[in-house]
Amino acid sequence: MIHTDPHALSAMSSSTLSAPQGGWCRSRVATSFTFAWVMTAVMGGVLGAACEGAVVDDVPPPLLGDGFAGVSVIDDREVVVRFVDDLVADSADTAFSINNFTVVPPALLVPTVSLEGAKAVSLRVDEPFVAGERYTIVVDDLKTKNGRRLTGTVNFTAIGTAATTTVEFVIADVELARRHQDLSILATVADDGSFSESLEAWPLVDEGGRFVARLTVAVDPARTVDPADDGDLTADHRPYAVLLVDGFGRLASALTPFAVASAAPRTIALTVLPPLEIVDQPTVDPLPAPPVDENPADGLKVVRLVVDDRAAAELKSPQLTTSFGANGQFDAAFPQTLTLTPMTGDDAGYWEATVQLAVDPNRVLEGSTADTFPYIAFLVEEGTAYEALSVSVIAPDETPQTVRLSLGNPDWTPVTFRVDASRAYLNTSGSERGVRGGEAVFLTGEWQQAVDALGGNCGDAFSGGEQTCLRMAELAGFPGVWTRTIWLPPGRPYGWKVVRCDAVDGCAPLNRLVSSSGRAFATVMKNLATDNVDAFADANVGLVDVVNPSQTQAGGGIIDYTNATVFQGAGIGSEPDPSGTPDGARMFKQEVPDLVVVVQAQPIVTRVVHVASWRDVNLGFTPQQIIADELSVALGTVDYDDGFIGRFPPSRENP
Repeated sequence: MIHTDPHALSAMSSSTLSAPQGGWCRSRVATSFTFAWVMTAVMGGVLGAACEGAVVDDVPPPLLGDGFAGVSVIDDREVVVRFVDDLVADSADTAFSINNFTVVPPALLVPTVSLEGAKAVSLRVDEPFVAGERYTIVVDDLKTKNGRRLTGTVNFTAIGTAATTTVEFVIADVELARRHQDLSILATVADDGSFSESLEAWPLVDEGGRFVARLTVAVDPARTVDPADDGDLTADHRPYAVLLVDGFGRLASALTPFAVASAAPRTIALTVLPPLEIVDQPTVDPLPAPPVDENPADGLKVVRLVVDDRAAAELKSPQLTTSFGANGQFDAAFPQTLTLTPMTGDDAGYWEATVQLAVDPNRVLEGSTADTFPYIAFLVEEGTAYEALSVSVIAPDETPQTVRLSLGNPDWTPVTFRVDASRAYLNTSGSERGVRGGEAVFLTGEWQQAVDALGGNCGDAFSGGEQTCLRMAELAGFPGVWTRTIWLPPGRPYGWKVVRCDAVDGCAPLNRLVSSSGRAFATVMKNLATDNVDAFADANVGLVDVVNPSQTQAGGGIIDYTNATVFQGAGIGSEPDPSGTPDGARMFKQEVPDLVVVVQAQPIVTRVVHVASWRDVNLGFTPQQIIADELSVALGTVDYDDGFIGRFPPSRENP
């Protein structure tokens, strides 16, 4: 699922604990996924205001927790409550009731109770729960085999068959849309209209004057585009989301969240982006031409060994270590190391060495003995051996051949990410721009599996610059343009952003010292907007392209922001838009939605995304100061854009 930062639902909920005497409370992490535990005392059938927690009667053995491990909603008639300890079976028969306190008078349901193993109880009712309603499970004197007696409450939100409505997604810019080949929509909507954890494909129809996709979507008032309700984990508040892709799986729009709170039909306008630039290169053939055999019938096969670095351009001084000597005879001791030379023209990006191999029909690719092993060559880069990056060659006859050693993972797709941080504001005045000395730009994204050109593990889960394999490098000849190529499994979209981190250590030392209501990335990329108003929700708000600030479109006109400064804010978190904007003098940092790359089989080079600023632009401390002084920094007070969704940042196709 692609999350729209900061509107991402936590995968962990919170629970509270009380001592038997009720004299204190403390927080702990529970294992429930979607539904929060709200343990409260029940007095006279009314939820009391006592300390939240499961009350333990008498004096039990040493307290190990609140006794509850989680709750799962199975369907519209059944929930399962899980506990830490083994239960006394007889005590469960009468220990449970289910109440709906959201109606007057409260509705009481008496469930059928059955044990699900030693530590879980299934509660099933005859009449279905009302979808979206919040129910309270009352636990009264449930006994555990270690002598504890539990009394308390657990809340859950019911699921069921929801009403649906038709949502139309419309592209009005048909000329730009037609520049893409075979546009379609990906949406977090399943075939039955319910929310889907993955993006599902839907057709998009060219009606002449517009492009339209019509989806049946479940009405779900709990899902909103407002991140302010993310703290309430008793329901899944993530919005639906949609994006456009072309027939090659290339991104054609920003990720757009939306909500369906009622059954009224809806129309949602989608903004199509210009077509993305991709690398136009074959993934298999043709290879560079085979070499010429100057001495036929000499018992030696001439082979051009090429290392394919076209996607990443990462190699500096590559070599090949081979299981054959200069005479072409097999040698398991790997006796020689060959220096590779770069190829030019149509073959630019390849590195080559031409070798001779002794003709030996007994050597086969599947050989498993000293007499049948194939000839092998593995990569050495800047003196480091990468034995996993190897190629096998056989010589059944003298036919010349070109053999390729591929970098990365040949079964995955190389994706080159590019950003321009050359003009990014480092302080509010703009006297400092780009990236500070000793820092680098790092990718962070939603991919658990990834490798770089040399096979390094680049897996990430939006760790915020803590994966040093994702350190980007400045593009030769283009200062401030940072690039990184990694190989990703094809067939799905991936969200990504960039952060600014210590070039050696990454952002791990910094991230440990900062806190936030969402992802605590102190140096994540930010847009700069003309108003302190969500640019996603208001088309009159302009984004300042710091690469070309004089042509900023805002308020229905063109305004020059060349000498503008970044709004500092009062340090109170969310703030209203000051009067008089847009004015060409003040800019407001604003959320960048998760950028998305849709990976298929074809190698991809993203647009060059312009980084306008960083989250710490108005923090008052540099990352170096925070780390050196071990400061504990809360980011929320300086985030006056808190809760904004933001808009896709300015970008371009060429460096």
